Amino acid sequence: MKLHPLVKEVLFTEEQIKERTIEVAKEIKAYYEENYQNDNSILVIGLLKGCVPFYQTFCMNFDFLIDMDFMVVSSYLGGTKSNGEPKINLDINMSVKDRNIIIVEDIVESGYTLEFVQKYLLNKCAKSVKILTMLDKPTERKVAVKPDWTCFTIPKNFLIGYGLDYQEKLRNLPYIAVCDTDKLADWKW
Repeated sequence: MKLHPLVKEVLFTEEQIKERTIEVAKEIKAYYEENYQNDNSILVIGLLKGCVPFYQTFCMNFDFLIDMDFMVVSSYLGGTKSNGEPKINLDINMSVKDRNIIIVEDIVESGYTLEFVQKYLLNKCAKSVKILTMLDKPTERKVAVKPDWTCFTIPKNFLIGYGLDYQEKLRNLPYIAVCDTDKLADWKW
């Protein structure tokens, strides 16, 4: 596999991501079968754009009846750090009233976006709102949000690939990699 020149190190391959996602999907199925036996459907909300590859991998391997929807909530504005002020740019189309919801996120860092979205959905009378993330970076947490399910806990690095971007680019790399940030200052696209 040829690596992009901005890749310093591959943390997780596509195969590792899929394997771990399948394990977590089984854990989540067991949780809902045990705790919500009378509910036959879960609303799975992806936070665009970064969630797309992970969301697809999860949904295709989650053996449970689901409804799918998406939200666009921004807090990065093209940089490498959150500005801490989430804003809904595109809301979901389905009612969340009395629904069990799983928010699917690519990475949890500061926690601002997830805290905002979780409160927003609970204020709209969701029955429960759980968080599934591909990556968790707890060293960067600024608020008391904890994912319910995490595929990988990671150290402090700027990551690209498998939905993670730099200025909307590199999301389509089929792996998760540490970005060589020293090259970004004078990088020419």
